[in-house]
Amino acid sequence: MANIGSAYVETLGNKAVYGNFTNIADAQYVNDGRLYFFGDIENDGHVGDGFGYEYIKTCDSIATKISGQGSTEFNILDINNPGDVNLQTDIRIKTNLHFSNGIVHTDRNEFIQRVFFIEGATHSGANDARHIDGTIARQGQGAFIFPLGDGDHLSQLKVRGENPFDIFISTYHSTLQFDEQYQSKGIFPIDSVDFNIIKIQPQEFWTLAGGQSTRVTLFWTEFSEIYNLVDDVKDLVVVGWDGEKWVNLGNTELVQTFNTGTVTSSSVIPNRYDAFTFGVIDTDGDSYSDNSDADPLDPCIPDPSSEACINRVCVDVQLSVFLEGPLQSGRIGEYRDEMKSLLNKYGYLPGQRPTTLLGVATDAGQPYDKQPWLYAGDEGIEYNAFGNGPSKVYPSDAVDWVLISLRTRTNVESTVCKKPGLLMSNGEIVLTEFFDCCDMTGEEYYAVIEHRNHLPVMTPRPILVEDGVISFDFRANQSYIRLLGNGQKEIQPGVFAMYSGNGDQILAPESAKDINSNDVSLWARDNGKHSGYYFQDYDLSGDVNVHDKAIWLLNNGVFTDVDR
Repeated sequence: MANIGSAYVETLGNKAVYGNFTNIADAQYVNDGRLYFFGDIENDGHVGDGFGYEYIKTCDSIATKISGQGSTEFNILDINNPGDVNLQTDIRIKTNLHFSNGIVHTDRNEFIQRVFFIEGATHSGANDARHIDGTIARQGQGAFIFPLGDGDHLSQLKVRGENPFDIFISTYHSTLQFDEQYQSKGIFPIDSVDFNIIKIQPQEFWTLAGGQSTRVTLFWTEFSEIYNLVDDVKDLVVVGWDGEKWVNLGNTELVQTFNTGTVTSSSVIPNRYDAFTFGVIDTDGDSYSDNSDADPLDPCIPDPSSEACINRVCVDVQLSVFLEGPLQSGRIGEYRDEMKSLLNKYGYLPGQRPTTLLGVATDAGQPYDKQPWLYAGDEGIEYNAFGNGPSKVYPSDAVDWVLISLRTRTNVESTVCKKPGLLMSNGEIVLTEFFDCCDMTGEEYYAVIEHRNHLPVMTPRPILVEDGVISFDFRANQSYIRLLGNGQKEIQPGVFAMYSGNGDQILAPESAKDINSNDVSLWARDNGKHSGYYFQDYDLSGDVNVHDKAIWLLNNGVFTDVDR
């Protein structure tokens, strides 16, 4: 059958195309009913714009080929062909792709031949015998699981888009594929690893392209042989190949059954990595892929009741700081004596249940698992109003999370400890867990405080740990300044606050250290968002609006000498 003009299947209508279907250039086919294809589809015109159901079926298990230079869009597409479907062009899914029978094959080495899920589109029915073997693209906001496989088994990957126009493209590669396909993205040596990784899963990897940050969730199956890779899955992490080595991307969530499960990374920008797979870290420092052995540097492992552990003195961090944004009195440039805790008041902090009608909830957990911090700790997961069991309640005067670190020198490579904490309205920082650094009395360290949209600050000199306590009040002291950079803003004589307006900390190498046009560009993208937890909300009110831009205007061009 050939369509040379305009064809239409009306609502409640049914049409079956037996044999091959050709849609010539400039021809259009719109389906609002049910349209059955029993042969190849060659589209050089336009197929789409309808709201009906399309079915790709076969009576003889012969593969269906979809080709052509036109635009091919399906609203609800049902794949029911045990002979499989071979894509030689893009197809777009508007509402749902359902797998009844058969596998969809695309060329995993060329992103131009793919299945493209547009905003709001979903899929259903995928399993080992029904999935997409090749390249998948997805545009949209919210979580999406790529129904990827290699033609033999399903091996999925999940991302979360933050905006309606975020696009991620993914493929899956395994050793069951032909060598040229498995190595088409390059050879990634499993012995080229970062310092804290001791094993790499050798038989499969995923590629993922995308310029926006996201957590990456990898699904393991029996083929992955995870329990031959690691004794304790708590040592499992997502790793990414950065062009030279496999890098630890963290483990922020782990779900396991007997032979299957998932592990989720910290927030990363996929374009920075050529491939993703499973890695194993050494959590106890003994060079083994389990955590059952003693750590020679930690007297509390394996015996927390030992005398050495009981007498151990861990650092008590007593730091105070002001954030400029929530100190705003309501008029730009005028400041209060204490910070406002509006995010807390309206239930917008991570894990809280919003109290406003249109409030947007944020997943529980400290917010520094994203670039550029990539802190993988699970602090804050106890504040989870949507989880099972009781949820811990934030202190009423909690303003936001900050990230604390101690350094032996001014450079970031000298960092020895890191931990997030809650910032209170009076400027005091309260840790939700004990600091990890112990037995440091008599030594000196620089203390650094970072916030998700303020410039970082560091003590102007190393601070002595006395009787297990390190203490510094940034509110009453200027922070570190080396040459031409800025420390803190002196908002009143003798009162200092961290500069606000640094909503972008990843787009350029110096983004974490200065306030520039990238910060206002991201503000413009998010301007109008309200009732939630946003990085471009510079006054921490829960809304992204003109007040935040005004704060950026005050501080545009300010930068810090604190190394990041």
